[in-house]
Amino acid sequence: MNGDTSTRSFDGGGLESILGPGSLHIDFVPLVDLLTSEVIGHEAIVGGPEGSAFGDPAALASAARAMNMTVDLDLVRWEGAVGRIADSDALKAVPLFIAIDPDSLPHLPDRVQAGSGTAVLQLDETSLIRRPAQLLRAVADVRRLGWAIAVDHVGVRPESLALLPLLEPDVVKLDRSLITRKPSLFTARVVNAVAAYTERTGAIVMAEGIDTEEAVHIALALGARVGQGRYFTEQNRSPVEPSEKLSPLNFRTSPERGSMPRSSPYQLAAAGRDSKPSTKRLLVEMSKGLESIASQSLQTAVILGSFEKREHFTVLTARRWEVMATQAALVGALALGMGPEPAPKVRGADLELGDPVCDEWVVVVLSPHFSAVLAAKDFGDTGADMERRFSYVLSHDPQLTVDCARSLLSRLPVERTGL
Repeated sequence: MNGDTSTRSFDGGGLESILGPGSLHIDFVPLVDLLTSEVIGHEAIVGGPEGSAFGDPAALASAARAMNMTVDLDLVRWEGAVGRIADSDALKAVPLFIAIDPDSLPHLPDRVQAGSGTAVLQLDETSLIRRPAQLLRAVADVRRLGWAIAVDHVGVRPESLALLPLLEPDVVKLDRSLITRKPSLFTARVVNAVAAYTERTGAIVMAEGIDTEEAVHIALALGARVGQGRYFTEQNRSPVEPSEKLSPLNFRTSPERGSMPRSSPYQLAAAGRDSKPSTKRLLVEMSKGLESIASQSLQTAVILGSFEKREHFTVLTARRWEVMATQAALVGALALGMGPEPAPKVRGADLELGDPVCDEWVVVVLSPHFSAVLAAKDFGDTGADMERRFSYVLSHDPQLTVDCARSLLSRLPVERTGL
């Protein structure tokens, strides 16, 4: 599968102690513009001993995960990729995709060396589902170094579609199963969700597993502009000078893209928008309305809420949110005194005393085709609970909804984001 036929070996630490010295090698797979057949980027891959079961990069990665040695593998990939960027003008001229598990990021040396728009951090879609809050923090950190972001294997699980707007990747990589299998209703859901995201953000769609000319046409029909697979590596095309053509992978990513807001949801929503007074009684019914819409999401919605204090997350509320948690990609509830799992499959967070969210009633619903945030601030009234007054904002602005979702996600404890 070599796109760049020269390879180099690197110290694989514990992996090489098992597979043998010098058994790991770096290759570079070409990424091709499907409309022009020009090579416009590369992806760094690591293979094991040739002729063995671990010669295939996917098999090696699976084995590394099973042995809890993903960091070892990622370090080999990283060192090989960064070394080749420094040595090769061809690789400097086009983006280089480097797949890294979020847990490996703190272990990478000299991350700045791969910045300045040449490196694309590639994350597996399952990392979005397992630990979204941790991943969002990691992505915000590496974006400040000038990296672009790609999400891999999109279309394997519907949950990942809901999290794309939160991560805001520059590249969405469709899983090879969408290319090789017959179209289905699930395929249509993926295509619709990805189209909605890319139309809003201008992100590029890439397809994996293009092994035949027919697969090229399928990928284009699914909305992909860039592809990778045996159909291209066997032809061994040479990279195109970036001055000759404007590449679809010509990223102009802002270091602030995907940043985690410091403000609370109400502070974000009320900035530049008119707020309205209301009693809790109306807010409860408005919240139920948003919950009802979210429940129809078919595993492609993120639903987050803040309830001020734990006692406001009542038994009836817990039952509704438990039902939503069985149907949505991610459901989280925050309040002062809230436990880590206030209802089955609902991810909880105990707010710190003094956090402005402790005085806010918030419901966020984010899905590929629906965005809404209800953010209200408590006036501090005493008396009957349902008659307490709030100042609220209801908005369907997609970017505000994303910002409010990130604000609440940043308050979820890292150790509880992998349920």
